[in-house]
Amino acid sequence: MDDSTGHYLNAIGLVPLLAKEDETRLAQTIERGCEAQARLDAGERSPRLRSQVKEAARAKDRFIRANLRLVVSVAKKYPLPTGMELLDLVQEGNLGLNRAVEKFDWRKGFKFSTYATFWIRQSIGRALDQKANLIRLPGERAASLRAAVRQATGGGADLDSEHALLHRLTSLTSLNATVGDDNSSELVDLQPDAGPGPEDLVLTADQMDTLAELLDVLDEQSRFALEMRYGLIDGHKHSYREIGEVVGMTAESIRRVIGRSLDSVRDRAEMLDIDAA
Repeated sequence: MDDSTGHYLNAIGLVPLLAKEDETRLAQTIERGCEAQARLDAGERSPRLRSQVKEAARAKDRFIRANLRLVVSVAKKYPLPTGMELLDLVQEGNLGLNRAVEKFDWRKGFKFSTYATFWIRQSIGRALDQKANLIRLPGERAASLRAAVRQATGGGADLDSEHALLHRLTSLTSLNATVGDDNSSELVDLQPDAGPGPEDLVLTADQMDTLAELLDVLDEQSRFALEMRYGLIDGHKHSYREIGEVVGMTAESIRRVIGRSLDSVRDRAEMLDIDAA
């Protein structure tokens, strides 16, 4: 556990939990504040209404802070994807907690934690779908997969075929994972090499030798200007103005120099029967 996570857990652990009566009282205060805000938005002007809105904001803040430990408890049940930390999941869960406080109906008589857990799980699940998975699944399929993984054992080994496929598609796999019947090979050994092959290297070297032979017909300044123009020096093509600033000539003069240089190179290529298009 890093320092930031430890500090956060210590801080929220100092906030007293709420009794069921406290939850009801705070929920009633929040409800009155929402009603007061609606009347203010409709044009009513009353110090009492403004006071109720402020009391509702304080009640909502206390309601949320008293239940932050619930979010951590729910977040810990999810496996952490690569690149995400516990606090990332907690932050997403806090958004769900905020929504739960706003929608909590104290009249139904059930405990807030039971109601809030649904919203917290939904918020964390959506964040995982959007940020953690390489492949984004439709909302219903993603929710079904999360529920199946929570109930499965052995890292999803006993999932049914459909959920097992979805789990495999949305999970990261190490390139060092062993494959094959005898586990004698690693996955990285089966990946195609995107780099140049031996034939490509030979052809490139031959082309560079041919290019050097063609450029030998130019004087030093003309060759330098042509190489800068076409990115043969640093891999970046430069404008006539940029080249002129380096060699102390105007952009128009450099344009004419490069034009004459290209003609000379083409003549040399024709003499050697080389395609210099």
